[in-house]
Amino acid sequence: MNKVKIALVVLFSLWATSAYGAVEEVVVIGSQKEIGSSQPEYDDSAIEAVQMFNVFQAGGLGGFSAVARHGTDTKHTAVYRNGVPVNDPSGGWFDFGTELPTFQNYQIISGPNSVMFGSSAMSGTVLMEDTFEPRFLYKGGEDRSLIIGGNEFFQLAHYKGSNGSVRTDNEETDWFENTTLKTKYETDNWTTIATVQDYKYDYDNCYMPDFSVSNNCVQEGQKRDLSIRNNWMTIGYHENDVEHNTGWSSISKRYFVDFNEEVTDGLVLGLQAHKQSYNDEDYQHEAVYINYQNSAVALGTRWEDGNLIYRAGYEYEKFKVSIANSIRMPNLYERFGDDWVSANPDLEAEDGKGIEMAYDFVQVFYYHFDESIDFDMQAYKYINTGGYISRGIKFNEHLLFDNGALHMAALINDSDQLRSAKYKIKISWFGMVNGWDYLIGYVGQFERGDDFDGSPIDNVSTFDFNIGKYIGTKTRIGFQISDILDREFEILPNYGAGGRSFAISFDRTL
Repeated sequence: MNKVKIALVVLFSLWATSAYGAVEEVVVIGSQKEIGSSQPEYDDSAIEAVQMFNVFQAGGLGGFSAVARHGTDTKHTAVYRNGVPVNDPSGGWFDFGTELPTFQNYQIISGPNSVMFGSSAMSGTVLMEDTFEPRFLYKGGEDRSLIIGGNEFFQLAHYKGSNGSVRTDNEETDWFENTTLKTKYETDNWTTIATVQDYKYDYDNCYMPDFSVSNNCVQEGQKRDLSIRNNWMTIGYHENDVEHNTGWSSISKRYFVDFNEEVTDGLVLGLQAHKQSYNDEDYQHEAVYINYQNSAVALGTRWEDGNLIYRAGYEYEKFKVSIANSIRMPNLYERFGDDWVSANPDLEAEDGKGIEMAYDFVQVFYYHFDESIDFDMQAYKYINTGGYISRGIKFNEHLLFDNGALHMAALINDSDQLRSAKYKIKISWFGMVNGWDYLIGYVGQFERGDDFDGSPIDNVSTFDFNIGKYIGTKTRIGFQISDILDREFEILPNYGAGGRSFAISFDRTL
């Protein structure tokens, strides 16, 4: 292999962590897995690390951002941080909008996996692992700046920026600010990671205490996460404390413990306990699970709050198949409501069934969900309704050439869900010229379905460009253009995602 090819292999391995990378492996036989890392020198938000999801984003920086796998609901994707579930007890989803693109590894596991990951793991699971390394990164551009620094034991990051107005029906400038501190302590047997985030987000179109509509809306919040783990136990805590200048506030908390023991080769017995709270309401439940797997076969079952869950997976070389059911427990807001929404404590858990098959870079899937929980405008409360179906095919391939590397991903999805794109394409080309590495990326979503009022949602299409150069082996300088064509697209109706923006970066491994 010549020097150019060696350089390409090395640089591609550094860049491609947006799709592949070094992550603590969680083996799930029969499931498709995507491994990656957040790349703050390239990405403006943590959401970009999981781009082949359907993204529901209310505005630009800091705006509410949740993900949905394969045409399903945002509440049907489970998210874990350092081994602890972090889906919000009040809403059921995880808000990526308040997350910084800090140093994190991701593992995305496709399909229903409630046996292993419990409630909400109905169409996919995102496993986030904080990484700690001696590194300093600065990224700055038009009205925004990101600074990250740390070593093997702590990480401190600050992000402040604006991308114009959150809403497309006004030109008022909105902003987002986040400060994140992460610490890590390790012994021979235990790993403890604590995360504290303080964020502020300026948004539009809210109701003030006098019921007037304002574009000067501010959300302030603090997230606190704690994970204590060894090879047989995980203890975790997640809290999200939110206040708005409208007078509305909320506190949601989750306490979590998981015990598991490999009683014989491949056979694991486990016990979990969850306690969730939202303002003055709380809910506690337990789960027991059994999972067996070897190099080719996985069989598992789980009993959680009166629900029997099962899963079977099989792998042989490039072929994979997984059959499972899954559940989503009603969140506390759906159960108990507030001053505006009536309570319904008798809600049943959502039930889902799914099958996935894959060979090499091609994957097909079929999901059927029953007892879906939706808001009833007549009764003004959440109720169990009928179900919905989502099915499709996905292609995901990486190719290495003498002069570059190509990543191609495409999704064809037929779903009963509103706001679900039928076609999604992601193409990235990574190359190198005279010591400079460059990345050209394209993401498109087409036939995105209808909004809640029946109006069609516009297609989304954007090009990005990154170029950089390593000075020695530890320092990289870079330049980025996002949304080259300045499409100023709307991910959700009336909520803009900014337009063309520029940024420079300085990245130093210490």
